[in-house]
Amino acid sequence: MTIEIGRQVVFERLAPRGSLIRFGMVGAFNSSIFFVGWTVSMVLFASVDVRVLWGIAWGLTGVLAHFVHRAFTFDDHLPLSWTLPTAVPVYIGSLVGSSLTLGWLDAAFPEAIHWMGGINMLAWGVMIWATMRLVVFQFSPTTAHASPERPEE
Repeated sequence: MTIEIGRQVVFERLAPRGSLIRFGMVGAFNSSIFFVGWTVSMVLFASVDVRVLWGIAWGLTGVLAHFVHRAFTFDDHLPLSWTLPTAVPVYIGSLVGSSLTLGWLDAAFPEAIHWMGGINMLAWGVMIWATMRLVVFQFSPTTAHASPERPEE
């Protein structure tokens, strides 16, 4: 048990709640699911515009991302009745914006669309992190954010 607590302390120091590092680590999980879904959909539905497939994959994994970030990146000190409806416009805005930039990147670099998709996802990820941290979860490292379910944090 002591080893587990030690690992948790080290992890909290290296990737504290609310940090871009933790968001990136957790986002890698969400993004992997998204990217695999988008890539498979491009093979299965080759005649469909990549922006449409991107948007569908983004929307489906956005709901998953909210709950994963609520549990692991930020915290649940605000009720779900606040965070989920507040996150929806962020996900819609990022879906529309990332789909538009992906369309531009596809037109400019059609042979490298997978690489451009990865870059596009990273750029939009930083914007989403900032919005989630400041607006949706209203996270501040100086505020007590421990939840009753996880008093050790």
